Amino acid sequence: MIAIRSSVAQLALLFLAAAGNGALFVIILRLRFVMEQHLKWLEQTYPAGHVSARGEQWYNRPFLVRSLFQFMLFLAAFLSLILLIATAWTHRGEVFGTMPQDPALTYYEEHAARLADGYETLSLETAHPALLKLIDEHFEGETLAILDVGAGTGRDASWFAAHGHRIVAVEPSEAMQTIGKHLHPSPDIEWRLDSLPELADTSASGETFDLIVLSAVWMHVKPDDRQQALETLVSLLKPGGRIYLTLRIGPSEPERGIYRVSEEALNTQLAELSLEAKKLDEQSDLLGRSNIHWVSIGICAATD
Repeated sequence: MIAIRSSVAQLALLFLAAAGNGALFVIILRLRFVMEQHLKWLEQTYPAGHVSARGEQWYNRPFLVRSLFQFMLFLAAFLSLILLIATAWTHRGEVFGTMPQDPALTYYEEHAARLADGYETLSLETAHPALLKLIDEHFEGETLAILDVGAGTGRDASWFAAHGHRIVAVEPSEAMQTIGKHLHPSPDIEWRLDSLPELADTSASGETFDLIVLSAVWMHVKPDDRQQALETLVSLLKPGGRIYLTLRIGPSEPERGIYRVSEEALNTQLAELSLEAKKLDEQSDLLGRSNIHWVSIGICAATD
C-alpha cells in the first residue's frame, strides 16, 4: 500500500509540475502579446515617451530576453510530461490495478539492495551443502541444464555457471535482477522475469531441465497455488531430473508474502503427482533468526 501511495504521489506531483509550467507558458505568451500591442500603440500615439531599448548584443536583444523564460517554462513542462509518462508506465500495475499486488514482490522491490547484501555474504557451499551432495550423487561429471527459480542476486546461478553448467535464472523482481546482472555477469546465465505458479515464459519456451532449484521460494507461493506450481515444475523436468527445494519452517509474515510451509503438506501434494521427497538436511537460519530453520528436500519421480 505504501508503494502504491508513493507511486500515485509521484504521478500527482509530476502532473502538477507539467500542468503548472504549461499554464505559465500560456499566460506569459498572452502577456507578451498584450505588452507588444501596448508598446506599438505607445510608439504610434506618443513617440516622445516611447523607449525602444532594442539592445545591441545578442544576449540583450528583445526577442531573446522575452523568450528565454518562456522557453524554460516550456522545457520544464515538457520534461515533467515525459517523466509523468515514464513513471506511469513503470508503475502501471500498482497505480492502475492492471496486475494483482504481490506483497513478496513488493517487499523485494523495495528492499533489494539490503537483501542482496545479506545474501552475498553467504556462499552456495555454506547455504546449500545438501545441494552440492545431490549433484555429486546424481549428476557426477555431467554438464547440466539448471533452472534457478527465485534466483535473487544470482549468487547460486553464478556458482553453477562457473562450474560449466547452463543456467536459466528466473527472478520476478526487476530490482533483484538488476543487482544480479551487475554482480554476476555471465554469458552462461540467462535471466528471465517469470514467476510461479505458471512460469509462463519458461513453460512456453519448451525447455526442460536436469535440475530445478528453489531456494527460499516455496514459502512465497500461496498455499492455493502450490499444487499448480508443482505441476509446472514437473513439466519442466527432464526424465531422471531432480528438484531441490528448501522449506522455511517458521512463522508466517503476511506483509512479506510469507506463508507457512511443512514437510507433511509438501509430501501430500507430491504424492498426488507420483513424486517422492527425500529430506536432505536441516539447518538453523544462517542469518541468525532464532525462530526459523530450514529443511532441504530432494524431489524426483517415484520410479527414479
